[in-house]
Amino acid sequence: MNKVKIATFAVIGLAGLALVAALPVGVLVGAAAFGAYRYSRRTAAALFPLALGVGLALAFWYAADLINTLKHLGGTKPAVPLDIAGWMTMDRLDPANRMARVGLILGTLGGVVLALARGRGGELHDERHVHGLRVADSAAKGTRRWAGDRDIAHICEFGPPKKDDKFGGGIVLGRLKGRIVRAQPALKGKPPLPGHVMVAAGTGAGKTYSFVVPNAIAAACAGESIVLTDPKGELTCLLAPWLKSQGYDVYVFNLQYPEWGDRWNPVLECRDDEEITAFAMAIVHNAAKDSSGYFVMKEIQLLKALVYLLRADFPPEQAHLRSVLSLLAWPIEALDERFQNAYRAGRLPREGLEEWRGAVSSNIDNAVSGLTAKLGVIRAEPVAKLLAGVPGQMIDLSVLGRKKAALFCVLPVNSGHLKPVLATFYYFFFRRLYGLAAEYGGKLPNPTRFLLDEFANIGQVPGFTEIISTARSLGIYVQFILQSVKQLADVYGANELEVITGNCPVRLFLGGDDRTTTTYFSQQLGEAAVYSVSESKDVTMPWDRLDVAKRRETVVRRALMEPEELAGMDSMAAVCLMRWCLPLYLTKLGWEELPQAKEIKELAASTLADVAPKKDFRLELPEMPEIEEAPKPDRDRKRGGEKKGSRTDTADTGGDEDRDWLDDLFGPAQ
Repeated sequence: MNKVKIATFAVIGLAGLALVAALPVGVLVGAAAFGAYRYSRRTAAALFPLALGVGLALAFWYAADLINTLKHLGGTKPAVPLDIAGWMTMDRLDPANRMARVGLILGTLGGVVLALARGRGGELHDERHVHGLRVADSAAKGTRRWAGDRDIAHICEFGPPKKDDKFGGGIVLGRLKGRIVRAQPALKGKPPLPGHVMVAAGTGAGKTYSFVVPNAIAAACAGESIVLTDPKGELTCLLAPWLKSQGYDVYVFNLQYPEWGDRWNPVLECRDDEEITAFAMAIVHNAAKDSSGYFVMKEIQLLKALVYLLRADFPPEQAHLRSVLSLLAWPIEALDERFQNAYRAGRLPREGLEEWRGAVSSNIDNAVSGLTAKLGVIRAEPVAKLLAGVPGQMIDLSVLGRKKAALFCVLPVNSGHLKPVLATFYYFFFRRLYGLAAEYGGKLPNPTRFLLDEFANIGQVPGFTEIISTARSLGIYVQFILQSVKQLADVYGANELEVITGNCPVRLFLGGDDRTTTTYFSQQLGEAAVYSVSESKDVTMPWDRLDVAKRRETVVRRALMEPEELAGMDSMAAVCLMRWCLPLYLTKLGWEELPQAKEIKELAASTLADVAPKKDFRLELPEMPEIEEAPKPDRDRKRGGEKKGSRTDTADTGGDEDRDWLDDLFGPAQ
């Protein structure tokens, strides 16, 4: 050690001794606060000795002063000023300030005990700590750490959502060090990023309270149209009245109580063969456990043919999905005659007749029974009426891209059986917004945000992978919520999972113990270089145990969060992955903490009937054709003969031309 260092340490030592001699109590208080911080690794722990010490000092001073006042009742009370500086010394003081010094010492020691009782802050997560371990600057061990304010300032805004501000909306993520964080990937990202979000939240993780409602408020502050999936209808009652007060048109697609909602008709929504094909595929694929195979394709072909026929040869009041079930109950001969007549009259396009001929060419009975089973959910009259809108009396899906509007899709509990309807609905929604954007030079006049809770229960939306890959430039933001990442893989497949999550620059974990999800986020968070302290001592001989342990500090690689740590995370904590940014360890933000909460509560409706008055619609179905009684089968016919009850036995061929056409399809009559 050189002379300079010796002199430096000597000066510091002498100064310390002088400080101890001059202010022994003050040094005690400072040492206690510093020790509490070093032990617990929490900044707040240093406040325990300070706050409790000062509090007891003041209490003791006032108590002594009160006693002094009582002693001098009726006489002159001597003035006893506060001598805070004297508390820090061991000088002689008046009784009141002497008692205050005693209170300061006792409070300080009590604060240290409280800090020790709380234990070490192993859960401290900030830009300098990972699980309470100090982050080291070592690229060899890891470069990840938690983000601080400065790390996210280039892509985030701070504070609650507010109107009339360029950056007033955004994606509400939570709180970082007490400040509300809103991501602005589309506005502040360079280059701009999509506003898509994937949220993983297990049961009870607070997804509605801390993500859906805050982001609906943020969307309204930004003037965006909003599409909300609303399990049970609670969000509709809560938000719809407030959105109306903000100038929004509100629509309710109510699959829980269809009579309190607006109608829509997927059959009349179709505009061309591509949309009819996508519609038929969405219905069949989302209703089938096995969405591949020959018979599934036959069902799709049959559904396409019937949709063509309904659109071409039936009045609009009967051209709806429930009518498909009615047509499936018709005799094949009656359907065939209807197809022929519609085509010959020029009402049915060639594509419709081709689909029909392909469907009846073989295995038509299997296709009829399979499609009838898959459309069983439509048989319920309320749902059938909801999907039987006529032009001018049903939801215009493109209106949300034209002006400020909100649509609530209300789902019943256990809505998995409605996947065919929901997948079709959202397919056409995206399709209409894409078409509108094309009319306006590739961007919607009014940006639209989708907040899709229970996303896996929506089913497989046709073309969703392409939609989420290209929607950013159009002003469409898709923010969906899953209970687990595995749900997305089950619906879209492992390959599509990578594409979908890769197009979400913001991925938020609100809690849950699903192993697939926690492993996914743990791997994506990465590893940090941290300082680790180890202790060792030689205990070969019994007296060696009296020695002080040797402490060694090393830099090690440590995962920001292990899967089991994510599963056991604090209920108010959240983890966020954001592109071009370090990961964030956040505190959840309840929507009731936002300034708009008071007005929302005051305007909230008590029932869905207050938002969407009950509507009674008449459901029209095609009339069943007259069915001629089939002749009794010949019991003497041998097994090798024609099948009993064959539909071709009773077909009314209606002339030589029709007979030849039927013979081509079903073979000559016996």
